Amino acid sequence: MIPKCIALAGAAVLLLLGCTREAHHYETTVQIVRTEAVKDRSGTVIDIDLEYADCPGDQREVFQGDAAFAQCIARYKVGEKLPASISFQQLPDGHFDSEVERVGECRRTRDSQDERSYEIIHQCHDVKVNGVVIGFRCDRKPSKELLAKCPWFRRT
Repeated sequence: MIPKCIALAGAAVLLLLGCTREAHHYETTVQIVRTEAVKDRSGTVIDIDLEYADCPGDQREVFQGDAAFAQCIARYKVGEKLPASISFQQLPDGHFDSEVERVGECRRTRDSQDERSYEIIHQCHDVKVNGVVIGFRCDRKPSKELLAKCPWFRRT
């Protein structure tokens, strides 16, 4: 009985792993919007706010980097545009997740306990009535245009 249960459990794990797609890696350009050194349980780390310069709309990401990342990123200035590497993968629950792995020459190691990092995804357009701009509208879901240029923003 036990060997049969173990075999079934093993098959279930393999099935779940089979549903996870391999990670894709993308190269893009980001612009540093803000950096701020902060202290946490491991010492001095850095909060960094990046804007995706190559993506349509106003796409930003805020995350913390460890001490090594903080020391490396200090060589760059706010406003500077840098190459970046993004890892993108489908999770076992079917949703997708992306992570910034490198900014400039600085490698980022994700803190598995980090719950502070987030993305801001929106594209705004003028609202016109009779040819006159009367306001604007922002869409929070990624458009086909955005996903064609920056596919790592896909979530479902």
